[in-house]
Amino acid sequence: MTAQELKLLLDKYKQNDITPDEKNRLFSAINSGEHDELLRADILDSLKSDVPGADWDQEDHTAMLEAIFQADQPEPLAVVKSKRRFYLYAAAAVTAGIILTASLLYKKETERPPTLVKTQVLAPGSNKAMLTLADGTQIPLDSAVNGALAQQGNTRINNANGNLSYQANGGSEVMYNTVTTPHGGQYQLTLADGSKVWLNAASSIRFPTAFVGEERQVSITGEAYFEIAPQSDHPFFVQVKAADKDMTVKVLGTSFNIMAYADEQTVKTTLVEGAVQVAHGNQKNILKPGLEASLADNTFVIAPADLEQTLAWKDGKFRFRSTNIKTIMRQLSRWYDMDVAYNGDVSDIDLTGVISRREDAGKLLKALEATQRVHFEVNGHNVTVSPATLH
Repeated sequence: MTAQELKLLLDKYKQNDITPDEKNRLFSAINSGEHDELLRADILDSLKSDVPGADWDQEDHTAMLEAIFQADQPEPLAVVKSKRRFYLYAAAAVTAGIILTASLLYKKETERPPTLVKTQVLAPGSNKAMLTLADGTQIPLDSAVNGALAQQGNTRINNANGNLSYQANGGSEVMYNTVTTPHGGQYQLTLADGSKVWLNAASSIRFPTAFVGEERQVSITGEAYFEIAPQSDHPFFVQVKAADKDMTVKVLGTSFNIMAYADEQTVKTTLVEGAVQVAHGNQKNILKPGLEASLADNTFVIAPADLEQTLAWKDGKFRFRSTNIKTIMRQLSRWYDMDVAYNGDVSDIDLTGVISRREDAGKLLKALEATQRVHFEVNGHNVTVSPATLH
């Protein structure tokens, strides 16, 4: 097997897009020992690039790589019992595509009782949503529903591979549609002006089937990422509503993310490219790329954004940086459609790591338990979170 073929199979394995035959070929190549240097470089690159703030020194790199190459098979993430075992679990995490930082995985060397996370499968979310037409008709959407769906005025609605699109053919009739994603769902749509929208789980967007007049306006709940088609003479506005917090985003550029869940303390607008103006009451602020506006207590706070963390959901990941476990669980509950309860004080449990949204919840919870900071009880779709010190 050539080095190029091996790299391709490694990428497929990390993305969970590998066939059984390809997996057998990959493992055979690994077991042959002929590509150890390439594998070492690939793992080292993952540790340096994919893990925020891991702070590995050379000794840690060497020990990690030796543990990986000495292990016959990846072991499942479980309770870390010693620093030696930590390297094996981290190796398993890298191999499984669940990458956690050293500070997350290795907190204490004291032993804990075996994990009580049950093996029930809480599957990850998928491309699914509900389209509500102007007359109230509802059309379920998923990746399997392809082709023309409906006609709204002079606009034709098409769906292909999880992407809804609107094609306007003139006319002045304005009709409004709504796309709503459930817990465990996400969807992408292209508006009549060519603007693209990605909806995260438990979100919605209401929009006209054709943009008529001087302004283009839509409204959202939940979380959405926008790439706006430039039309300088037709400004684009996003109306945002989350519980008692509302604001307006005037788009002066192209790419930005809005997070406006009712159960979050703040509404956040993060600018990736171009410029936007955020407005709430009499307050108005213009953002430059890389800045984030957080609305809480009727006041905007402008600060540098963590773009990787903000856009992780769009890239198929969960990314946490010293994130409190309650914030983490709110994200997980939307994607895995789980109900979360708490037992004990978890206010000081902050975790850092990167985890694929393609994994089932059981694997993800076990990875979080490996920190020895938190413990989970799973019963169907009900998950109880408690400090690990209670067990």
